[in-house]
Amino acid sequence: MSAWKNKHVVIATLMAPVLALIAYFGVHHMLGEEPQVAEAGQSYQLVEKPNCRYGSGACGLKNSSFELTLTHEWLGDSRMLLKLESIHPLDGVLLAMVENETDEGQPVEMQAITNDGLSWSLEMGRPDPDNNRLRLVASAGGALYFGDVSTKFTLERDSID
Repeated sequence: MSAWKNKHVVIATLMAPVLALIAYFGVHHMLGEEPQVAEAGQSYQLVEKPNCRYGSGACGLKNSSFELTLTHEWLGDSRMLLKLESIHPLDGVLLAMVENETDEGQPVEMQAITNDGLSWSLEMGRPDPDNNRLRLVASAGGALYFGDVSTKFTLERDSID
C-alpha cells in the first residue's frame, strides 16, 4: 500500500507548511523586537551589506530605515574620491581607514557636496582591499550611526577571478 493513499499522510503533508508559517509569524509577533525611532544622544550600529565584500563598486550600510551608500571614483594610481549618499539628511560624517581590528586610525571629516546633507565626499589614499577597512560615524538628528566596512568594494571588476 502506498503511503500517499493514506488520507492521514496526505493531510499531514498539506498541513505541515501551514502550521510552520503560523508558528513562525506567531513567535515573531510574541518575541520579535519592534523597531524604534532613533533618539537624540543615542548611538546605533550600521550593518555592512553583502555588496561590501566583493568588487561591486558600492557598499551599503543599514540600520532599519537609515541607510548609507559608499561609492568611489579613482583619481589616479594612488588616490580615490570616496562618495557617501544618504536617504536622511546628515549633520556630519567622520571616516577613518584602519588596517586591523585594534587599529585606531585618525578620523577625517567628510565634506558635504550638497546643502541638503544627503551627499558627502572625501579624497583619500587608495586602500588595500585585503587589509584595510573603513570605519565611519554619521550624525543625523542628534543621533550617531557608526559602522565598519570592508574596502573590497573598491576592487576593479576586471581583477576579480
